[in-house]
Amino acid sequence: MATILSVPHIEQTDEWPSGDECLCAVMLLRYLGIRISVNEFIDFFLPQGQMRRREGQLRGGDPETEFAGSPYDKSSFGCYQGALVKAMNDCFAQKGLFYKAEDAAGKSTEELLTEGIGNGIPVIYWASGGMKPTHPGFSWICTRDGRTVQWTDGAQCMLLIGYDDNELVFNDPLEPEGAVHYSRKTAVKRHAELDKRAVIVRKRL
Repeated sequence: MATILSVPHIEQTDEWPSGDECLCAVMLLRYLGIRISVNEFIDFFLPQGQMRRREGQLRGGDPETEFAGSPYDKSSFGCYQGALVKAMNDCFAQKGLFYKAEDAAGKSTEELLTEGIGNGIPVIYWASGGMKPTHPGFSWICTRDGRTVQWTDGAQCMLLIGYDDNELVFNDPLEPEGAVHYSRKTAVKRHAELDKRAVIVRKRL
């Protein structure tokens, strides 16, 4: 039995070469009925940390809490769930909507399907482009606390919109046709390589 939500798709173009996380957030917001553009989300809600090279070392933002670089810059990196949770909750608050974004890192894919898709709401889900293997990429010094940030090359944020017995269905920003079916087994493996990072949205009572 298949369950697939009808969610508006946004393709990742040269305008947002590093912005897959933002596109997924905006797809979800639009699904919930919020009229918002990708640029509005980036410019007014997304926390961002500049990347700079100083004394031969790359320094910049903490992807746990902010976008490392800019979604408008192809040489930038991206962000994880903490940055999107803050941005989305700020958006909900400004627009007076009774929803809450939550950090769902560590939950199993089955839990995400139950708590997200089962309640009629897509899930922001980190895996990899085309579900290909990931590997360590660039690293840099976090400006905020001096620790080393290790980026995962090939990481891709997608919007989980449905499933059947053997596959998960995503709105993948890299794919122009919208809903894309990937092997559930492979998707779960790639998701684990990204520390099971995810964002779920719930109606706030």
